[in-house]
Amino acid sequence: MKIAYAGAMLLALMGVAAGQDSQQLLPAIPSTGGVGAVPQSGVPKLTLEQKTIIAQAVRQANRKVVVPPGVSAQVGSELPASLELYMLPDTTLAQIPAAKLVKYTLVSDRVVLVDPTTMRVVDILSE
Repeated sequence: MKIAYAGAMLLALMGVAAGQDSQQLLPAIPSTGGVGAVPQSGVPKLTLEQKTIIAQAVRQANRKVVVPPGVSAQVGSELPASLELYMLPDTTLAQIPAAKLVKYTLVSDRVVLVDPTTMRVVDILSE
């Protein structure tokens, strides 16, 4: 009798614990509910001087970047996840700490700054 009672109590407690877990599940990605704009990333705005420094540093690094055919970049557009992104040079990041939040690629000989968490283009540098 005691074993049956202990078993019933154990099952009851497991049911309560399972019920609590299922109530606390949250979606992995925040939703806008289909209404309103998607929140902007935490990437700060860069000044014209900072953009010039970044563009010059990237060009001096002279990295050979291969971009798949058909990829074009516009501010706000999402780039393919297969596109390789690169860290800005260390000397540039030392001068402009806010730039640590972005990576870059080259598209049509333009420096394209990308938020690596979303693959969205945050800026295109023309220098």
